[in-house]
Amino acid sequence: MKTKSFFKLISTTLLVTMLGINSLNANVWRVNNRDGVDADFTNIMHAHNSGTVQEGDTLYVEASSGSHGDVDLTKKLVIIGPGFFLAENPETQADQNSAVIGSLTFKDGSQGSIVKGCRIENVDIKTSDIILQGNRIRNTEDIVQAVRLGENINNIIIKNNYIVELASYTINNSAIRGRETGMNNVTIKNNYIYHTDRFRRSLSFGSGFSGTIENNVLHGEAIVRNAEFHNNILREGDFSPTNTNYTHNIGNNDQFGTENGNQQNVDMDDVFVGAEGNSTDGQWQLAEGSPAIGSGVDGTDIGMFGGDNPFKLSGVPNIPAIYEIEHTINYENQEIEVEFSTKSHN
Repeated sequence: MKTKSFFKLISTTLLVTMLGINSLNANVWRVNNRDGVDADFTNIMHAHNSGTVQEGDTLYVEASSGSHGDVDLTKKLVIIGPGFFLAENPETQADQNSAVIGSLTFKDGSQGSIVKGCRIENVDIKTSDIILQGNRIRNTEDIVQAVRLGENINNIIIKNNYIVELASYTINNSAIRGRETGMNNVTIKNNYIYHTDRFRRSLSFGSGFSGTIENNVLHGEAIVRNAEFHNNILREGDFSPTNTNYTHNIGNNDQFGTENGNQQNVDMDDVFVGAEGNSTDGQWQLAEGSPAIGSGVDGTDIGMFGGDNPFKLSGVPNIPAIYEIEHTINYENQEIEVEFSTKSHN
């Protein structure tokens, strides 16, 4: 018991330090739905609705083989999971399960919230000032999208996520879709965004969209309006821009032409390292001699691993992680020696 309590104290202290929590009143809470685990809460929504968790607090959602169900946020929270594809990449987490969420909805009152390091079915952003970072989002539900942006919202950041849309119920189905009006200052950067059907849409935005889309790897038609569109790789699918400045992009066809640093008819086998011997997300790293190396704006690399905020394998958040545990039991002295291997994942 002493060991468990001591570890919990260390974990909470490290989390507060690494997260850089500004408010002295903000707290970090553990959420774990495994039987027998001594956590603060067993469910994200229970924590949210408890009255104990306050605006600006952090929920550290620990690995589990089961889902936490749907989550509707109406207060400002930071929610952090352990990452995804953890068994495929080295030195991630000792427990290779993810923190699983069903449908995640940001509602009025949740402005300023951050969610990262989780595995999510789909996301609906209905309010402003939201950061969605380093998550795996994989939608299979017909009609809805992996990520949906509502009307009259501002200051949305979607970065370092692995987003996959598998549903193809309608022709308008998109991995990320925005409504017609009022989506201002939206940043979509350093993501993998994939629609399983190249004739469907990786991105689809109405006339009310404005923002920056850069350093993404895309599969599926990209319908983009009122945007700065740079350093992206379109593996396959059409590009349909309106009032959009697009430079230093790479396409497998003639989607971008050859002006303004754009490259066309590029063989994608020459761009990426490929799936063989690499993780699901690691396969999109640039191959040696890739035409994307140094070909972006200001000489940066094109794609999700380029720019000033490169994609991080497995989406492991920048908090201390235990990626290996070894223990020895001395029955004679009734002692347990435990050795942890840790990494900060800055």
